[in-house]
Amino acid sequence: MVLFPNMGMNVTERLTANKSRYGYYLIILASALTALIHVFSKPMLENSDNIMQINPIVLAFLVYFIGGIFFTPIAKKTDSISKFGRKDWMFMGAIGIAEVGALIAYFYGLSTSTAVNASIFSNSEMIFALVIGMMVFREKLRIKECIPFSMIVIGMMVIPIGNDLVQNNFSMGEMLTGDLLIILSGVLYGIDITLCKFVGDKFDARRVTQIVSFICAAVAISLIIVFQIPMDVDIAQIPSILALSILGTGMSTLFFLMALKIIGTMRTVLLYSTTSVFGVIFSGLFLAETITTVDIVSLSLVMAGIFFLRNRLAGNEDGQEEKEIICSNSNIKIKSGRKNRTFRTSRRDKIQDEFISRIWIGAG
Repeated sequence: MVLFPNMGMNVTERLTANKSRYGYYLIILASALTALIHVFSKPMLENSDNIMQINPIVLAFLVYFIGGIFFTPIAKKTDSISKFGRKDWMFMGAIGIAEVGALIAYFYGLSTSTAVNASIFSNSEMIFALVIGMMVFREKLRIKECIPFSMIVIGMMVIPIGNDLVQNNFSMGEMLTGDLLIILSGVLYGIDITLCKFVGDKFDARRVTQIVSFICAAVAISLIIVFQIPMDVDIAQIPSILALSILGTGMSTLFFLMALKIIGTMRTVLLYSTTSVFGVIFSGLFLAETITTVDIVSLSLVMAGIFFLRNRLAGNEDGQEEKEIICSNSNIKIKSGRKNRTFRTSRRDKIQDEFISRIWIGAG
């Protein structure tokens, strides 16, 4: 005899709610840790009387080498390296080249730009990944998607670059050059995201992250040897380098993956976009950079555009999941002409997967 038939259901609902809340905490923490990359990197890349300036390529090598070591024990029980074929290694080599090029471009840009601008530009990889994905899958944005997409582009590129041009009397100053290099890093990350699709679906994310980190380190050390760049690192910079590699890259990646499993793809990516907000706040608090009204307007446009775009996609994702559940429970097939077809992920969803599947493999 069941005295309290709803008790089990209520307990399950509470456990699910607590688990979801835990996932939200994890992704917000991951966003905050990722934003620290701007704070830890900027002082080491600037000319200073107190601390030696570190070469961007040397810093990229250290970040990836330490990151690879960090992920080695984590990836120990995942896919064996022997499972990777020749094409897999070729793709991971291309991923490594694109990613280390992106981080080096970002570091060179950050050395002359501001951490506030770098924070605003930090979502540019999403835009370029979407553009590349649409070219690959020959998709077009719908009218409802064009508005938030335009808001992101205007807030992230048009306003900051236009403001820098006005301040420099429409001449190419160091800050503008730095902004363009950071945007270039977004282009390279967009290529990186697209390439990762070919191995991200086959192997565990932690193993891919470990291998790509070491490939990036190998590419960086090769550049150091070829161009005879001195490995000059001040002892005072070691804590920042470790924090940049372990907290800003390693721990944020782990928290992102954990949140991904708990609250789903689109909600995770939507909340992960708050990295820009944390980056601007941290730049003002820890680096004493001036946050202007133009910066706030740019950031507001970017965040609003991302919210409308990704929130809409999250709704589509929920609808897609509901259809898949109905399909699996009832074994329903939809007849179209003479062909039978089951529910499947649309090409538009695949475009989104291009950057979703690769966000966690990177240094910023």
